[in-house]
Amino acid sequence: MRNIFLRDVSVVSKHRRFMITVSLVVLLQTSVCLLFAANTKSAKTISLQELIELSLDYNSKNRAEKKYLPPEHITFLVKKYFYQIETKVEQLDTAIEVRGYFQKAVEKSKEIFDSGEGDVSQADLTKLKLGLSNTLNNIIDLEHDIQIGKLNLGKLINQELRDGNDITVTDPIPIDFPYTSFDDYLIKKNLTSPGKKIPGKVGIVSNEIHTKQPTKLTEENRLLLFKAYLVVMSSKDKVILGKKNRKITRSLLVSEVANYDFGIGDSQGLFEALMMYTRVFSSYLDSVYTLNTSGAELEKLTDSLYTRN
Repeated sequence: MRNIFLRDVSVVSKHRRFMITVSLVVLLQTSVCLLFAANTKSAKTISLQELIELSLDYNSKNRAEKKYLPPEHITFLVKKYFYQIETKVEQLDTAIEVRGYFQKAVEKSKEIFDSGEGDVSQADLTKLKLGLSNTLNNIIDLEHDIQIGKLNLGKLINQELRDGNDITVTDPIPIDFPYTSFDDYLIKKNLTSPGKKIPGKVGIVSNEIHTKQPTKLTEENRLLLFKAYLVVMSSKDKVILGKKNRKITRSLLVSEVANYDFGIGDSQGLFEALMMYTRVFSSYLDSVYTLNTSGAELEKLTDSLYTRN
């Protein structure tokens, strides 16, 4: 009987320990979830659309002051600084990647040069070191440009933007510009050239295309819009070309890095591939920035015409 009682006590004791352990695990998981939620909340980022809304709201409060700017101008500035930050962040990531390749190449070339058993010369080693130094200089410039862009953007929304997680930044993506011609753009934007009517789908005048009366352009305004439109189209062509060049130089870089790692490549080829990759990819990102900002500029000009009429 005594043994049965002790056995029951032991079972109860084990059960209690088990329940305590389960409770502790649950509490620990709850704490981790709460901590994760808190971190997620603190790392909340601001999207481009939210930045535009914040800037327009702050600008409206300055209507009675000299600081006030037309809404379309504020929207353009926000997009311009946002695209600038987005581009510089991606260029910085590329520079950091290239820095890693250069550092690895310098270390390996130095080992070969010191051993005297390879074809690496002092000039080859120096060139790689200069390439690394140039990349480090680019990183400093890009970090500075990002800070300046955030200061300019922060001024528009009356907030400080310092941390890396304060703005929703993604890989720079070219804007969608689907217009087939300048006349097509005018039609879609409910604008009409001097002395012209907006044709319907079958080539005749239609009064049902727009609920509002089309805004008639002066010769001067039409010319301004056409010039801005041409800049967008030119930038769009450069983005397409830059995208192809980016793929080619990326493949070249991967090939040269692999060859050098296996000992069948030379430092000169690797150096040229790294410099070309940096230049071409940076140029591609610049072309995306130019396209996006020129598109925003065209939008600003178009919206300003609606305001005037």
